[in-house]
Amino acid sequence: MFKFILKLTMFFCISLICNIGYADESQVATMHNAGESQLFIKQASKLTRNESQQSEPIKNNAATLAEGLDIKKFALANESSTSVMSNSIESMPAHHFKRSESQMSEPIRNNDATLAEDIDIEALKNKYISPYNYTQDPIAYNMGISSVAGPNGTYHVGLSQINTSNIFFDSSAVSRYDLIGQAWGQTERFHGFAIGAGLQSAVVVQQSRVAGYNTTGVLSLEQAYLDYEYKDAFEITGGNILLTTPWVNSIGSFPGATYANGNNTYQGITTNIQVAPSLLVTGFRAFTYLQYPNDDFQATNLYNTNGGPMANLGNTTTSGVAGVGGIWNPSDNYNLNLWFYQFYDYADMWYADNQYTLALSKDVSFIFGAQLVNQSSNGSAITSTLLRPDSTTQTLGGINSNAVGLKWSIKAGDNMTTFAYNNVFGAKNSYLGGGIVTPYTYGLETDPLYTTPALNSIAELGSGSAYLIKNSLSFMDNSLKASLAFAQFFVDQTYANQPNMITEYDAALQYTIPKTALNLWSRVVYVSQPDYAGGDFWQPRLIINYNF
Repeated sequence: MFKFILKLTMFFCISLICNIGYADESQVATMHNAGESQLFIKQASKLTRNESQQSEPIKNNAATLAEGLDIKKFALANESSTSVMSNSIESMPAHHFKRSESQMSEPIRNNDATLAEDIDIEALKNKYISPYNYTQDPIAYNMGISSVAGPNGTYHVGLSQINTSNIFFDSSAVSRYDLIGQAWGQTERFHGFAIGAGLQSAVVVQQSRVAGYNTTGVLSLEQAYLDYEYKDAFEITGGNILLTTPWVNSIGSFPGATYANGNNTYQGITTNIQVAPSLLVTGFRAFTYLQYPNDDFQATNLYNTNGGPMANLGNTTTSGVAGVGGIWNPSDNYNLNLWFYQFYDYADMWYADNQYTLALSKDVSFIFGAQLVNQSSNGSAITSTLLRPDSTTQTLGGINSNAVGLKWSIKAGDNMTTFAYNNVFGAKNSYLGGGIVTPYTYGLETDPLYTTPALNSIAELGSGSAYLIKNSLSFMDNSLKASLAFAQFFVDQTYANQPNMITEYDAALQYTIPKTALNLWSRVVYVSQPDYAGGDFWQPRLIINYNF
C-alpha cells in the first residue's frame, strides 16, 4: 500500500512539473513575440525616418538590423511550435523546459536591447548636437565631410600641399607654394564639458619676376576652446573657434582652395540650440580674427589685407562680428536658412536661402533655390568716410544693398547641371552703387551666392548681375569627381579701376584614392577681364591632401 501511494505521489508531481514547465515556456514565447513586434514597429519607424537622412552605409546597417529582427521572429515562431509539440510528450523531463527557457529568453532580450541601442546610436550620429558629432573638427570641415567618431574624444591630423600660379599673357607670372599641417583633438566629455585644441603650421613661398622669392613661416594655436553640451539639444563653445555660417566662415587656406587644410579662425563664442528635430538655431559673437597665413588674432578682416575698393583702409580695426540664424528642414525635400549679421562698423545684413527638391523618378530630380540679401550701414559705417581708391576727395559712401538669386539644378544619377543667376542693386550714391560688404569672405570667394565659382563673386565686385552654368559628375562610387563651370559678371562701374565685365571658365578634378587617406585635387581657371583691371590670366592649381 505504501509503495502504491509513493508511486501515485511521484506521478502527480511529475505531471505538475511538466505542466508548469509548459506554461512557463508558452508564456515566455508569447512575451517575446509581443515584445519583438513592438520593438520592430519602433525600429521600423526609426528606419523610415532616418532613411533619407543617413548615408548609404548607415541605410545598409539599418536594413541589416531589421533583417536580423525578422530572422529572430521566425526563430521564435519555431520555438513556440516546438513547445506545443513537446507538451504532448508527458514523459519529457521537467528540467528540459527550464534549460530551454534559460537558453532562449535572456540572449534574445539582450540582443533586442543591443539592436535598439545600435539604432539609437545611428540616430545620434545623424544629429548636429551629439556626443558623436565634433562640430569644431577643422579637417572634416575643410574636406566637406562629417566629423563622426566615438563619444570618448577624438583627433584629426591633416597635411596639404598647394601649388598655384597666375600666368598672365604679358609673360609675367606669380607663383605660390603652401605646405600646411594641422593637428586637432577634443577630449571625452566630463559632465558635459570637453576641451579642444588645434595647431596650424605652414610654410608659404611666393615667387614673382619683380619681387623674387618671399618665404613666410607660420605656427599658430588656431583653436583652443571649452565646449559644453546638454542633452543633445544645447551646445556652447568659447575660445579660439571655427565658425561655419554662410557669410562668416573659417575656410581660408588660400583663395578658392576649398579642399585644402588651413583655416581662418575667430576668438569668440558660439551657441547651437536644437529647438525642434527640424530646427537648429545658431548664434555667435566674434571679437578678433586669425587670417591665414598670419600667426596671431587681430581686430581686422579681409578688407585690410585684400584691399580692392577699400585699398585705403590700412590697419583700421573694428569691433568684430555677431550673428544669429536658423536652419529649418521640415521635410526631406525642403530647407530654409535665415540669418542676421552685424558686421560692426560696416553693415547689418539679412540673408535668406531656401531650396526645394522635386523628385521626378528614383534617379532624376529638380532642385530649385531662391536667396535674398539686404544690407544697411551699421552705425557710422567705415565706408562713409573711406576714400575711393581713385579719388582724394570722394568717399565710398554708406551701405544700402539688396541682392536676389535663383537656381535650378537638374540631377540625374551622379550628374548634376546647375543654372544660376544673381542680381545686386541699391542706392546709386551708396557703396559701389549698391554693392555688398562681406568682410570675412572677400577675396576668398567663399560666400554663398549661387553664381560664385572659383576666383570671382558679384558680392565682391559691386552692384550688377551674374550668371553661372555648371556641370558636376562623379564616378567610381564618388571617389572621382569632375566639374566644368562658366560664369559672367556684369558690374556697374563706380571707380576707375573697377572691372565692368569678367568672364570665368573653370575645370576641376578631384580623386580620393580608395582605402587611403590621400586626396588629389586639381583645377584650371581662365579669367578674362579688362587690361586696366589686370588683364586675362590662367591659374592652374594642384592640391594634395593627406588626412588621418
